[in-house]
Amino acid sequence: MNEILRKTLQLVYSSKRQMPAHFTSNGDRTQSFCIDFEPLTKEIDASMAAEAWGSINLFLKNESLAQYQFSAVMMCGEDMMLGAFILTKLNGSSSMDKLKKNIIEDTVECMAKDIKDLEKVLSKKQVNKYFDYCLEYGRDKN
Repeated sequence: MNEILRKTLQLVYSSKRQMPAHFTSNGDRTQSFCIDFEPLTKEIDASMAAEAWGSINLFLKNESLAQYQFSAVMMCGEDMMLGAFILTKLNGSSSMDKLKKNIIEDTVECMAKDIKDLEKVLSKKQVNKYFDYCLEYGRDKN
């Protein structure tokens, strides 16, 4: 793994949010990913948090997911959006596919024993369209 991708993942996983960023406050930020990365302004933080939450149902409206599966997809999408933003700021956007792969693998490793069919859910076509949208949105916020 290259150094920029490693740093990006460390920043993404440094988040202490317990709920989707859309519903998480951090100081004067009412919608926040709760990370310390100076280029992530209050406005961008709120914009990405709102977009990750607001767009998910556009992609998953025809998917039948249990709440805990939906939450895992939401978390992955948020992490990908945030990661894409950071990766682009650090001039590492050529590693976008690796970022996506790492976040999915890490989520499966951490949550598969608690979430039924997680690997199968995260590989669904519509779920991956949501992930790709999140990556693109995070990249384009730069």
